Amino acid sequence: MSEGAQLVEQYFDTVGVNFLKHSDAPDQHILDDWRPKLFSLNRLNPIYGGFVGVHRKRIGVGKDKLVWLESGSEHLPVLLLLHGFSAAKEHWLPLLPFFAGSFRVLMPDLPGWGESGFNPDRHYGLEEQTERLHDWLADIGVHKVNVVGNSMGGALAGLLTARYPKLVTTSVLMDALGLPGEEHTEFVDELLRGKNRLIPRDPIDVMKLTDLVFHNKALAASAAFFSASELLHRKDVNTFLFREMCGRRPDYTKANFENISTPTLVMWGKEDRVLHPSCALTFARIIKRSELCLFDHVGHLPMIETPFMCAQAIKVFVRKHM
Repeated sequence: MSEGAQLVEQYFDTVGVNFLKHSDAPDQHILDDWRPKLFSLNRLNPIYGGFVGVHRKRIGVGKDKLVWLESGSEHLPVLLLLHGFSAAKEHWLPLLPFFAGSFRVLMPDLPGWGESGFNPDRHYGLEEQTERLHDWLADIGVHKVNVVGNSMGGALAGLLTARYPKLVTTSVLMDALGLPGEEHTEFVDELLRGKNRLIPRDPIDVMKLTDLVFHNKALAASAAFFSASELLHRKDVNTFLFREMCGRRPDYTKANFENISTPTLVMWGKEDRVLHPSCALTFARIIKRSELCLFDHVGHLPMIETPFMCAQAIKVFVRKHM
């Protein structure tokens, strides 16, 4: 087994196995009866669309639908933005003003998340989600992308890039899941004991979650206010999705992060308390054509905490390799 495959297996053997062993699965009846609701972030879409030309699109029906936001001309290079766990397509909106005129931007709610369909009879491991993204892009006629992924979305961006090198022109792995660092965070220590601060159970837990992912305390408080209702409504679904991600690990016999041949920017917040910044060094070492970009005074979500610098770094990197 190659070093990259060993690191992926080590990551899931350590964190995934221990979390599953020490945590409980959600009630199947609750999952079967669960239905999404419209929340404040979704209501921002038409308002934001009026300013920067964002359009809401969907494909498929019922529980198998995929919903995304799109901006920019179809003649421009495609920039695909993949959100992380407990997140949604709207988390990328702060970047859009800085991409205007440069890219056709696609921001999907990943299958199972946001407005996209959730089906408790489907599997939502990284392997399955990568294939769904590939199929969706083919269905909407996109054959070349520059992909950016944050956290869980970073793992998906890396796997999409490794598995489909002819599809991906450049990739940006932002505070990405998937490889261990020399150090790990208190959050990971808690996962080993079956506790997951990414899935809040009450309003106090929501405040703990936003405090975890943001270095900026004002942003953390604001995010807690706007996201609490949706996060609490989704707690059982998110528990199911996290267990799927832990239990259905990527297939190490297929191409993984070390097989990425595409120019890749590894981007990280130096104050990330979810995935330790030393993970960035592992990604940068494993991926041959990689560059490293670290942000001071930024946590797990650079696109929200420092949108201008984040967008500029992405734009410069993509243009350099087009």
